[in-house]
Amino acid sequence: MTENQQGQIFGTRYRPERLIARGGMADVYEARDLLLDRLVALKVLFPELSTNPTFVERFRREAQSAAALSHPNIVSVYDWGPANSTYFIAMELVTGSTLADVIRESGVVAPGRAAVIGADVALALAFAHRHGVVHRDIKPSNVLLTEDGMVKVADFGIARAVTNDEDLTQTGAVLGTATYISPEQARGEDLDGRSDVYSLGIVMYEMLTGTAPFLAETPIAVAYKHVTERPAAPRSINASIPPALETIVLKCLQKDRANRYTDASELRSDLLRFLDDRPIRAGTVEMASVADATMLAGAAVTNTGSRTQFITAIESTSSIPVISDSPNQNERRHRVWPWVLLVIVILLLGAAGLFFGKRLLASHAKPKPTVTTAIVPNVTGAGEQGATSALRRAGFQPNIEFKNSSQSSGTVIGESPRGGSRVKKGSTVSLVVSSGPAAVTVPNVVGQSSSNAESTLLAKSFNVSTNYKHASAAQGTVISESPGAGQSVAKGSTVILTVSSGPSQLTVPNVTGESLATASNKLGSDGLQVGTVSYQSSSSVPSGDVISTSPASGAQVAPNSAVNLTVSSGNTTAVPNVAGDTVSKATTTLQNAGFTVASQDQYQSSSSVPSGDVISTTPAAGTQEPAGTSITLTVSTGPSSTAPGSSNPGSPPAAG
Repeated sequence: MTENQQGQIFGTRYRPERLIARGGMADVYEARDLLLDRLVALKVLFPELSTNPTFVERFRREAQSAAALSHPNIVSVYDWGPANSTYFIAMELVTGSTLADVIRESGVVAPGRAAVIGADVALALAFAHRHGVVHRDIKPSNVLLTEDGMVKVADFGIARAVTNDEDLTQTGAVLGTATYISPEQARGEDLDGRSDVYSLGIVMYEMLTGTAPFLAETPIAVAYKHVTERPAAPRSINASIPPALETIVLKCLQKDRANRYTDASELRSDLLRFLDDRPIRAGTVEMASVADATMLAGAAVTNTGSRTQFITAIESTSSIPVISDSPNQNERRHRVWPWVLLVIVILLLGAAGLFFGKRLLASHAKPKPTVTTAIVPNVTGAGEQGATSALRRAGFQPNIEFKNSSQSSGTVIGESPRGGSRVKKGSTVSLVVSSGPAAVTVPNVVGQSSSNAESTLLAKSFNVSTNYKHASAAQGTVISESPGAGQSVAKGSTVILTVSSGPSQLTVPNVTGESLATASNKLGSDGLQVGTVSYQSSSSVPSGDVISTSPASGAQVAPNSAVNLTVSSGNTTAVPNVAGDTVSKATTTLQNAGFTVASQDQYQSSSSVPSGDVISTTPAAGTQEPAGTSITLTVSTGPSSTAPGSSNPGSPPAAG
């Protein structure tokens, strides 16, 4: 996995923007969460590991372990899942530096600052342990220091729930970082929170002295020292370390976990007592002899300039063979030593006879030429040029053959004899060098739906990344691809599809004269919605047809915009309101509006409308009626007590 993942989308929402770290099984990117518009850290599993069920399970375990831990001193995990033929984890992006950076730049950390960092890490571990999770890989590169001084523990990559019996490590091996591994972890025993306490003790030791307590040329040798050797006293390396803080560190580093702090909370309490200048509760502890301390102190001084480079080879999380250390080993040695002595005597007598026999034969034999041998360097994973140079320096002749593989072109993917073998100098060592993935032709998927295009490309072992763009093509249609169709590219390459999200602006169609139903269907098919519908009389547009739209036809609007419709109610006019007018005035008003007045009026008594004035009309005022409609007037006869003939509502008022 390299920076060529930039531009791809993971989990439909995470877009890598720059590569910020590379771990033992994944790349870490600064990525943009397109849904929430925020930056996250995106860990992407190496594609070659995504087909390994063990690694995928470990990757899933990391996400689940960390996602279950919500704490200010633990890096938050937001999301995880499969994408682009691999797996990803989206987590909190912490801006700042790692503790490894601080140690590398400053050499040592001031005691007070080291105690504060250790206390914060212990707080995070105590929370995780209470939730049944042991980190198993505490080291400076997993301790993050934010720009405002907060401490956060990251990468529960090999964390395992204490209550889960499933073991993802291989038989006869343990997983961890050799420099910081606990003795019980090196022996392959079951772990609890005290293993993390030991690893944190190693980290504090390195902060205070500038060097780890146990150094060697191989991870196995370092792990063996964790099991068998006592650490040198930190103050023998850095005399400025307060004795109480030295005692706390050495308490963490006891070989027998029963002699360490019982949990991370107890360790944090002692660190806070030290910071408050109160007596600590750690008892007496064992440490290495003065000679061992002097040796380690000398190593720390000698390696000051190159210590980081030396440790790099054993710093990564890796699988380490179990270190066997039986508790009854010394007792068994005492039982068997007489037998061992007898075997040694027999072997010495046999060796003497063999020696003199060879001398006798050699005096009569011809001298044989001396054969010089050497160890074949392990160059698998190195570049072709560096590998061949290393073999020639060791006295071997490289022979190169090329083979397609998922590894980068020019990377050594195999050697024979194997690295570490001892063979005759001058022998030929055959190297298999990757020529990159096999070339395949990009199919033409332009014009297809995005789902069909992705299926076609995935079936041919391509990775797919999709971008969206406004275009005149139907929404969801592929409008371009990169690399283009017909190009020859490496198998497993990523093809970037540009898919239409529809036009950015739509034209309001002309629906004037269409029925309301037809106009509504046409607007919907063009990606618009029907807004409000109002009615208006018209002598030229039939009733029920559209008179006009707002916005008007031809206007450019955004997709899904609402278009208001004005619909014809036919050649009709609203009946004027003539209530309260005299019959003469009402008649004139109605005739001017295009209506006729019935020859026979209706009469009704009214205490509020004067006699002879209009009370109401039939049809009622405001009603839309065709021109020429006859309007009947209801006229007041005045109050019933004074109106003659009031018993007959249909009678006109009496003459004055």
